[in-house]
Amino acid sequence: MTDNVSQLVHREAITHSQLHHPNILRFLGVHHETPESPPIVILPFCENGSLQDKLIGALLMETNEFDRIVAGITRGVTYLHFRNPPTIHGDLHPGNVLLDKDGNPCLCDFGLSRIRHEVTRTHTFVYQGGRARFLAPEISSGSIERISKESDIFGLAMTLFNAWTGKVPFSEITNEQQIRSIIGDGKRPERPTSTVALESEANASFWRLLVDMWVPEPYRRPSSATALWRLENPQAYRKFRNHAEPPNHASSTNFGILLTFVLLSVPT
Repeated sequence: MTDNVSQLVHREAITHSQLHHPNILRFLGVHHETPESPPIVILPFCENGSLQDKLIGALLMETNEFDRIVAGITRGVTYLHFRNPPTIHGDLHPGNVLLDKDGNPCLCDFGLSRIRHEVTRTHTFVYQGGRARFLAPEISSGSIERISKESDIFGLAMTLFNAWTGKVPFSEITNEQQIRSIIGDGKRPERPTSTVALESEANASFWRLLVDMWVPEPYRRPSSATALWRLENPQAYRKFRNHAEPPNHASSTNFGILLTFVLLSVPT
């Protein structure tokens, strides 16, 4: 491991140590076996595994469990994005969502995309777990190197889709380069016929949210706070949308009131 990578691991560990939220995996420390060995980040063991583990070969979740998990993931992202300065996860997918002893989601593996980027400058790195399915097109294509809150929102949308349907996006395609290509061309997962058993109106609202979150243009994606508000208040959002533009395009006064409401409801 190069000095640059070692320093980067330490920097990301320091950032993680400052995060305190129910939906963020708790940081325990960093360990060196020898002065020359790479640092090892120590995190709690989650006996329920990851969301990816839960979704593989399992039946669709019950509605209450689904609601708790998708809201918890989105709360974790909102906490990260509204820190000062913001923290970008950079690698959102179900494998990086661990489930605690009560089945609550906890985000983990912050900054790994930055570490991978540094490693690939001198080493060959093989991505595992179909990660291309969750990468924003501007990152996957290389048109924008730096991860952003907006690229996190795209990864969040694909993660929520996976939880909703029990299938990874584009599950019928195994070639990752082909997946990168079709996402870059603007293709997105089709609206599924089999999902978690939400009410019909809630299904429609959830689908509309995903569509807004994975649009090609990063600036058009809603913030995590807006996404959280829409998840928790689907009926209020439908009424709002019938009388005004969606929250992320609303007037500054209305959006300020909306954002204040959301942030007050997010644990710190």
